[in-house]
Amino acid sequence: MIEIRRRTAEIVTALALLAAIVFLYVHTYTFAPSPMRGYPGAAFMPRLILIYSGVFTAIWLGGLLFRNPAPNHDLDPLAADPGRFEFEYRDCLVTAAAILALVYGIDLVGFELTCFLIFVVLLYPRLPNLPWVFGVAALTTIFCYVVFVLLLNVSLPLAFLPAYLNF
Repeated sequence: MIEIRRRTAEIVTALALLAAIVFLYVHTYTFAPSPMRGYPGAAFMPRLILIYSGVFTAIWLGGLLFRNPAPNHDLDPLAADPGRFEFEYRDCLVTAAAILALVYGIDLVGFELTCFLIFVVLLYPRLPNLPWVFGVAALTTIFCYVVFVLLLNVSLPLAFLPAYLNF
């Protein structure tokens, strides 16, 4: 657990978001041009979203930098210093590990097995016994399969379940 001043954390977060927005905006120049003259190309909508996001993030950052810090009434009133908060780095590392496991595992063992194993690992400390863990993980995996593969037609590398069901 790391203790950080709230204002510092918000300024660092806003700067990181602005840097990511600038990077992604520059990346949109590698998109394909419009096939028809006079029509927006593939980069139009991402650029529009990034411009709006950049403007609102800049307004947020300006508010953080140029306004007097207000008292933090929403934090725990019993805390020794209400302008600070505790950063749970273990939760952050578990989240990053789960995302990396999904990204790399989906190509190695398929969507179903990767999702099931990630759900089992994440649910094990939170549910009372192993049958519940395996049951909830299996139901959640099937739900994700139905939503993404069957309803949304997302092309995912599948190992066991069929890609398309005919009714």
